[in-house]
Amino acid sequence: MSYSSTTQEIIDRVKCPYRVFTDEDSTVQEVMDEYNKALARGKEEGFVPALVISDDTLAEWLEILEDEDSYSKDEVLSKNRGDAKEILEHRFKEYIEDYVDDINEDITPEEDDMLLSELMGEKTGGDTLSQFLSISDYNSDGIEETILFEIPTKNPWELIAWIPMGGWNECPEVSEMMEVCRYWYEQYGAVPAVFSHDTLEFMLEKPVTDEEEVWKLAKEHYAFCPDCVDQSTANGTIGEVADRISKSDIWFFWWD
Repeated sequence: MSYSSTTQEIIDRVKCPYRVFTDEDSTVQEVMDEYNKALARGKEEGFVPALVISDDTLAEWLEILEDEDSYSKDEVLSKNRGDAKEILEHRFKEYIEDYVDDINEDITPEEDDMLLSELMGEKTGGDTLSQFLSISDYNSDGIEETILFEIPTKNPWELIAWIPMGGWNECPEVSEMMEVCRYWYEQYGAVPAVFSHDTLEFMLEKPVTDEEEVWKLAKEHYAFCPDCVDQSTANGTIGEVADRISKSDIWFFWWD
């Protein structure tokens, strides 16, 4: 099979068994079917699959980390675990403060409450995500060239250490991101599945539907990636994210 030099660069740095899907031989559904087969097989064979987009920026980032010797997978994996809830609560508080300050720094407590209520909004308007978005090539209606890696771990949250992304602008550092992935996996069975330099997608066996959990998760999604509200909703509310969560078995994050 013929594939791009970018794909080969990523393969050379991840150094795990792989399969490549190209626009010429695969559809989004076929890639998802193969991912699901690998996910089931991995439980028996001791690996977790990861779909990685053939992404020039990601390839360059992995090269920089390797050349500068500035990243150690083993070090990240061996670090003491932080508290994902504290990480997300801190980020949520920061973004709420920024949101209010952007509108008016001299706001009264009553106006503050009103603005927060507007940001929360109603649980409505969310679309249903049932397919991975990152692998779609919207210019051709085909797929982006994508690599399916078999990462030798039984812990899905550790994929972040193998495919380090983040640590820029509002995208969490690798260690923080890995801790959040662990928390969401243990609480909801959310498996990090698709990676690029600025997107991350999770797969769940079924949507989270409990009303209280959905609202808590929507706030956590906003804390993890504020662009999931700012760039990926029609009405600009956390409530729309809550509605999406309640009917989707895919979680999509994009840091613009």
